[in-house]
Amino acid sequence: MDGAIVMQMEEPPMRSRLGRVQAFADAAQTATSLGELDIIMGEAACDFGADYYLMIHHADFRARTHGLINVGNYPTEFIDISRLNGTLSIDPIMEACEKTLTGFFWSDVGSMVQMTKKHLERAEAVARTGLGDGFVVPAHVPGEHLGSCHFAVRTGKQVPRENSAALQSIAVFGFEAARRLARLRDGEMLAAPPLTSRQRECLVLSARGKSDTTIAQLLGLSPKTVNAYIEEAKKRYGVATRQQLLALALYCSEITFQDIVDGPPRSKTFSAYN
Repeated sequence: MDGAIVMQMEEPPMRSRLGRVQAFADAAQTATSLGELDIIMGEAACDFGADYYLMIHHADFRARTHGLINVGNYPTEFIDISRLNGTLSIDPIMEACEKTLTGFFWSDVGSMVQMTKKHLERAEAVARTGLGDGFVVPAHVPGEHLGSCHFAVRTGKQVPRENSAALQSIAVFGFEAARRLARLRDGEMLAAPPLTSRQRECLVLSARGKSDTTIAQLLGLSPKTVNAYIEEAKKRYGVATRQQLLALALYCSEITFQDIVDGPPRSKTFSAYN
């Protein structure tokens, strides 16, 4: 229409944010190396208001464990104070990662972790590296080291609070892409075969402190059969003791602490015993 003023509407901020996250997810899923992913993650962090990012497993890198992730562009000064002989130093942020599944800001850590003198010293040391604020997303994958994805800004700035959901999504897609690429880098590692229902039953009861004789009575088996189930489970995991078997079964989520404390393993049918 003549004389009409045509106004171009801006894309709604939420839709724009979601579109950018989706574009990042697509790029991360098709990345062919950790170096390529590093560039993509750095650009995404900047796009959503962070100056730096870091994806890392909370592990001893001296052991060269299969599939470990340590990629990011955090300041060298931060990396220097974060590692002592290859291991992570005492860090309240890393401890807070063990207490939640969702992302949190550095300012939230005091409500999640009881801050000790060493924690406060660590926070002061981090501030001296030039980092002023951050947002952290835990990465919990059963059977793997705990990991986390960090976003941070320089002193005097804040990570935009309105971008927390977007950063959480970027962390999830980014860490999963890093896991895939680390497996390609190191080669696939064969997992131990899962325990059978009977092996799991016997292990849980053994972890509750019950003898083979008592377990046999509870499950309607012979003590010899109970021991055979435990021995076969040890062979599957390649361990020599029941303590090692229990530790690995917990680590691989074959059983949980809750199973041991007050109930049978998940999704398994057990006789009534307690």
